[in-house]
Amino acid sequence: MACPFCDQDIINKQKIYESENFWVFYNLRPANKGQCLVVSKRHVNNLKELPDEELGEMMQLVKKISSKLEDYLKPAGFNCGFNEGIYSGQAFEHFHFHILPRFEGDKEQRLPKYHLFHRDPATKRNLTDEEIAPFVEEFKKVFGN
Repeated sequence: MACPFCDQDIINKQKIYESENFWVFYNLRPANKGQCLVVSKRHVNNLKELPDEELGEMMQLVKKISSKLEDYLKPAGFNCGFNEGIYSGQAFEHFHFHILPRFEGDKEQRLPKYHLFHRDPATKRNLTDEEIAPFVEEFKKVFGN
């Protein structure tokens, strides 16, 4: 299977921001509005393959993006992190870091029973191009890119 994060069509459809070594994508399967992925531009499988300089850049980017999301969406909190390896829920081997805004009541509604960064498997489907496009445009404006 080809890596979706290396696919230029997917990059074009989901990218809402970028830095020197990372893209920020609007999540194709958002658990909540505003869920983003910080994705290494280089195809690396896991955190250990990132040089320290890129790791620092990634964390600064996570800080910047979560601050913008906080100002814009006013969430009650965030889940931030990554899955590494198939048993942790990593669907394909291209390192990415989740930023998931959390809102009052979402815990009771749907999120705690399932994988931390994903929705209930019964509703887990990709957003269509038409569904994701408005979110991508909205958050491009939020992030000024």
